[in-house]
Amino acid sequence: MIVSGIKDFVISPGSRSTPVVILLAEMAKNNDLNLFIDVDERSASFFGLGLSKKNRRPIALICTSGTAATEYASAIAEAKLSQVPLVVITTDRPMELSNIGAPQAIDQMKLYGSNTKDFVSFDLQTAVDTIKDYVTFETQRIVLAAQKRPIAPVQINLPFRKPLMPELNTEDPIVKKIAAINSETRLNQKFIDHLSGRKLVILAGPEVKDYHQELLALAQKQNIPVIADVLSNIRQNSPEVITNFDQIVKNYDLSENSDYRPDVVIRFGGTLVSAPTSRWLQAIESETEIINVANNGLADHTLSSNETVDIDELDLIEQLTIEGLTSEPQFTERLLKLSHQVANYQTRYLENDFSELMIPQILDEHLPEDANIFLSNSMPVRDFENFYQGKETRQIYCNRGANGIDGVVSTALGVSAFSSDNYLLIGDLALFHDMNGLMMAKRYDLSLTIIVINNNGGGIFSFLPQADAKEYFEQLFGTPQDIDFDQVAKLYGFDYYQATDQAELIASLSTPKHQKIIEVTSDRIKNLQDHRDFDAGLKKELNNYVKNNH
Repeated sequence: MIVSGIKDFVISPGSRSTPVVILLAEMAKNNDLNLFIDVDERSASFFGLGLSKKNRRPIALICTSGTAATEYASAIAEAKLSQVPLVVITTDRPMELSNIGAPQAIDQMKLYGSNTKDFVSFDLQTAVDTIKDYVTFETQRIVLAAQKRPIAPVQINLPFRKPLMPELNTEDPIVKKIAAINSETRLNQKFIDHLSGRKLVILAGPEVKDYHQELLALAQKQNIPVIADVLSNIRQNSPEVITNFDQIVKNYDLSENSDYRPDVVIRFGGTLVSAPTSRWLQAIESETEIINVANNGLADHTLSSNETVDIDELDLIEQLTIEGLTSEPQFTERLLKLSHQVANYQTRYLENDFSELMIPQILDEHLPEDANIFLSNSMPVRDFENFYQGKETRQIYCNRGANGIDGVVSTALGVSAFSSDNYLLIGDLALFHDMNGLMMAKRYDLSLTIIVINNNGGGIFSFLPQADAKEYFEQLFGTPQDIDFDQVAKLYGFDYYQATDQAELIASLSTPKHQKIIEVTSDRIKNLQDHRDFDAGLKKELNNYVKNNH
């Protein structure tokens, strides 16, 4: 595994994993390895997810046998959908202890089902001359499989018999390394000529981190507008980037206006945060070529893609840049001016406001360049999609594969493991859900500023049809918990601040403490009305602008 490039190991202690973890600890003395110990397997798996998201390389999770291994399930589901290469090592009881009532013995064969793309179980204590070569080859094969498109987790199951203590008086084995060679694919020149000069737009979704700079350079050089999902990491104060397309299509029907309807959409990345943008794709599909660069496994729940290109994204971007792909200048200008109009409206509207709507803009203006910002699901990622413009180059993360609120704190800390400027925007329920993940910050002295929006419950449900069930809403959906976050901060050794206005939030962000919880108290009913008022004003603004600039 080390030969295959794995340097980070997240270990949850247990008896059956003894041979593996002791050997790793021994090898870490003379190798560049990072061992993280987390007693909670669920938290550990999300911590590993964050490590892999940040470092863009596979990491290994290691646990003992039994229900410990089942705790990985949520993070593995997220990793599959967001294409993160987790290598899951489950240690196991030997075959003769199966199905006879032995303790900590469950069926661990293909434990995670279709959420892992490959599986192998080794009988490591079988006395066969070729076992070492087989294990060496098969381990490298399965680690490579995790990194091959579509990227996904894999499981290695290791049954051990007692005695479990390994022999440490042997030299490190000599291992033959298997090299991975990437192949290139090129588009037909006729196809590129067919696209160039038309009303063209690039749609950049999540999971484009490996090539987001090249994609941005293509847009800048060729003057192609880019609709940038907040998780694309392309919102970097570039004039070609549209950061507020969600606001536009939510409040004005662009699909019915041919001046703003593209001929071609080239779509990169995964599932969009923005539901209105997804609906826009469905509305234009009959009159627009929607080309999905399908190295993402054709992730398109809108079913709007009518063409697919199975090609490495970097190869495609390089070819489009060299061949001079362009968009119709008048279309580009119209679309970008419309986006600028929305940005100006947002600035005016939120100038003296302090609400949940304002928080993405405050963070945009006051967090350091190159900071890592982790967003919880539910309202934080939606508000960032709407209101975060990207005035500096920052890395934005979110568990947007399965969109759950579990493991958010642990994943954010995994992202923070090798960085100093790290921020987490999260709601009170999501923080409560993964509160024990904060122990990793305490144990490894990790730097993280948590901004918790405390609206005492599930704020997202106020925007959904469930809000009409008024008799049962608070009991079943609002679910207030009355959490005292000052006490939470004390429990885990964080500094605590409360921000009741813009000045207090900005001041608390600038304090030098590297582990802090900043609580912003909000009201769910007011927040719903704030969003509605903003949209109502923007709808009027857009209609007047389009009418006067037809």
